[in-house]
Amino acid sequence: MESRDIAYYEAHEQDIRLEDITSDDINAKILHKLRCDDWNDGGNLINLSRERPNAGDFSRFAIRENDDCGWLGYFIGRSQYLEMMFFDYFPQERERIDALMVGLCRNQSIQRIQVDRDIGEAGFRGLGNFLGNNQSVKHMNFYSFDIGSECAQNIASMFGQCQYTSLKHIEICENNLHDEEFAQIAAALAVQPQIEELVLCDNIIGRLGCIALGSTLKSWRAPSLKKLYISIRDIDDECIQVMAAGMINCSSLSELNLSGRYLTGEVGLRSFADVFQSESYCMEKLCLSEMSIGFDGASALAAGFSRCSSLKSLNLSHNILGDAGLDAIVAGLANSSNLEELLLSSNGIFSSTGLGSLATLFRTAENLKELSLANNGINDEGLQALSAGMRNRCNVSKLNLSNNAITDVGLQALVSGLINNSKLENLQLSGHRSITAAGLRSLSAFFQSESCALKTIWLVDMSIGDDGASALADALVGNKSLKELRLSCNTSGITALGWSAFSKLLCDTSSINNTYLSNHTLELIGRWHNGDTPPDIARYLEIKRRFVTQVAMVKVIMSHPHLKMEPFFPWRLKFLPLVVACFDKVKFIFGLSETGQDLSIVYQFVRGMPLFVVRSYAGQNAHRKRKRDEREA
Repeated sequence: MESRDIAYYEAHEQDIRLEDITSDDINAKILHKLRCDDWNDGGNLINLSRERPNAGDFSRFAIRENDDCGWLGYFIGRSQYLEMMFFDYFPQERERIDALMVGLCRNQSIQRIQVDRDIGEAGFRGLGNFLGNNQSVKHMNFYSFDIGSECAQNIASMFGQCQYTSLKHIEICENNLHDEEFAQIAAALAVQPQIEELVLCDNIIGRLGCIALGSTLKSWRAPSLKKLYISIRDIDDECIQVMAAGMINCSSLSELNLSGRYLTGEVGLRSFADVFQSESYCMEKLCLSEMSIGFDGASALAAGFSRCSSLKSLNLSHNILGDAGLDAIVAGLANSSNLEELLLSSNGIFSSTGLGSLATLFRTAENLKELSLANNGINDEGLQALSAGMRNRCNVSKLNLSNNAITDVGLQALVSGLINNSKLENLQLSGHRSITAAGLRSLSAFFQSESCALKTIWLVDMSIGDDGASALADALVGNKSLKELRLSCNTSGITALGWSAFSKLLCDTSSINNTYLSNHTLELIGRWHNGDTPPDIARYLEIKRRFVTQVAMVKVIMSHPHLKMEPFFPWRLKFLPLVVACFDKVKFIFGLSETGQDLSIVYQFVRGMPLFVVRSYAGQNAHRKRKRDEREA
């Protein structure tokens, strides 16, 4: 390939035939899109790959022997609207790489780069040159491909070339990245203190990698890091201490997600407490899940929480807190008035003792909106202790109590605690097969409460049965807040008898008035998208989705073939067009055949008000005659 500069491409741009420099029509169309900078069909992105598995993929440029990389780079470089580039492949011949990079390095519009495959030493070196010249790239992702030793070394060399000042977000996820390999990349990031978000999930990062990352964080001058997400394996106290020392240096860090196997106890976690106690720290979101945190670890963390008034979200799910650990955490959060989210699922057994302590948090954490206590073996006595604290000052809008040990007695206690709650919108009670129709019937008091704002209730994997279905249907009569009743249609034990109760709830056809007063708020009954809901019920729910404000009228028209129009005669003929138009809309949307209802209504109006009809018809004819006479004159 002969050496060309930008002047060459500019001189020949108008004369070049795209078909002559590409290997297929789709590649030619992609170059045409780049040349015109026309992205009206959306998707301002290009994927450089070796092949095109999907023949209809018009964003994937398949680099083959007959494709001119120089022209490809030139058109990418001059684009002002190209925003994303995916790299599945990079040409390995030095001449082709150089030709591609001559133009590519001129681009200033690309904001996001995703590498989906090992593109080799030359590819990563070229990518580093591009990053050094581009001042717009903010995001760089390495997603779902194996990063081995050689690949990790190439990535580390790329990040170590120089500081890429525009790069703010790095994500390395699902890459089977091992500890030693990540340690190389983490060390290379020492020259990238401008990074604001670092996401390292679903890899095999352990002690060496975490120590290298902690050292890098500590070495940064004027760091900008705000979010750090990292999945870890088999780390120890020394590792946590080094990480904490690095975090103290990153005073802008507001989100930390550290999850994985933690081998030891409270010594390392106590160093985290030092991080939270720093006066310059503003931690808002903290996740320490799957780290075997028990009472000792919880006590160490609680000491830091007491000074961290900025905390808004705390996730300690999948640990081993137990009652003692829960009590310690609650004590540490006593001054966390800004706390909005507390996730404590899967932490062993929470009894009435621990839950009684948790209930006191409702008085101080007035902004708490989400509370998750799933999979904690909570029994009726424990739920009674929790509910007692909910009665007065509970502003939780999302409550997850799934997969515990709650029976009818516990559910009744929960209702008593929620009866005055005007904030709760999402309640999850799935997995409680011991709850019977008697317990479900107790929900009526909450559903019928004037303060009820519940929009979604989860009752998946429960033995509801026909009696339970009838209880739920009766409880929802008149309710105007609940939109989604999530349950397992095929395994809930509900037969045709139970479904008929829901059918009557949605559309009581016993009279026009009862149809009008049916429940027109529910949009979903089932697990997902009404897919396993009986057809007649799914149809009523579809009416709600399509008509929104005219649900009652549509149900009346569909359910009552012989409507009496006499009550509407006082409005004379003004009401007739509205009714006929509504009939037409119903038939069009649902594909109904002619039923004669609209003709029947017209007939009733004509029979009941013949003079008005005649006068209206005569008046219209007279009006048309005047218009015709005026035109002829």
